[in-house]
Amino acid sequence: MNKVVMTTEYSLNESNGSILRVKRQVEGLKENNLNNVSIMDNFNKNSIKPKDSLIHAQQLTGKFFEKKTYIADIHGIAELETKAKTLQYPYHSWKKWAYYIKSYQYKKLENKVWSNSLHLICASDAIYDRVKDIQNATVVRPAVKMNEFNATKCNKLRVAVVGPFLPGTQNYDWKLISYCAKKLPEIEFVFIGTVDKFFKEKLNIKNSTFLGRVENYAEALSSCSVLFSPYPKSSHIIGSKTKMLEAGACQMPVITTPQGALGMPDNVILTCQTKEEFVKKLQELNDDGIRNSIGKEFQKIVKIKYNADIEIKKLIKVYKEFLN
Repeated sequence: MNKVVMTTEYSLNESNGSILRVKRQVEGLKENNLNNVSIMDNFNKNSIKPKDSLIHAQQLTGKFFEKKTYIADIHGIAELETKAKTLQYPYHSWKKWAYYIKSYQYKKLENKVWSNSLHLICASDAIYDRVKDIQNATVVRPAVKMNEFNATKCNKLRVAVVGPFLPGTQNYDWKLISYCAKKLPEIEFVFIGTVDKFFKEKLNIKNSTFLGRVENYAEALSSCSVLFSPYPKSSHIIGSKTKMLEAGACQMPVITTPQGALGMPDNVILTCQTKEEFVKKLQELNDDGIRNSIGKEFQKIVKIKYNADIEIKKLIKVYKEFLN
């Protein structure tokens, strides 16, 4: 067995964090001369199972393989993410209880997939803490190629909001974004990524700029000075958020909710609870000195803990345990 096959339930054409993780892992492996790696997307129970290969099963695709034949890559905990969605509904709502049942089902499935694996790859320290007693595990964080991102040269407060802003792909609290934009008409809010009609109509405010899907994302991001990433209370994603790490690489402060900060490094992510706190914090970031100080500290942490060159070597080390 001298080749690796990654499996993912998503299409490689989709734009989401899971697919980005897969693509970046493969790129990093090939840059380190591990070329015998392929991807099988849209993987399901009817897919042809690869033979004589080490299976790197992304998320829960390990459920389609025999026991002890695959490595499981955990991007997030579906049980917790599903349970958090119950917060959107009142006690008497059937949807609330449907999400509770689904959460319990995910709990059983995830524990089975993890315990049956050869090894676990964890996308954050928070995930590792959750699963380390179930199976041998290694933290391989979402990582940034530092040479692809330049420190922001924006010398004013210009707020980036990164999508895509499409149904089922984005957790952002649009009502909070709208409130902040209206309260701070002197500050430009720049939306980067594909936007659906609903979101664009709700955020069609004088100080909103919609760039859509851009060719040079790093350039578009660094043209701003702060990343605004407000996740709602019904979000519970404990994997590190790549868009926040990329902002850190650009020496930009990140402002989010406590839910958005889950899985992220402590002390460098700015969190607020209420809409009034968000407005106040954004106003504070008008100060160049405060903005630059926070951004530089975050950039240091990204270079050390989320460096693509370092993280990919940890994955290669795991592979070597099982490849011939």
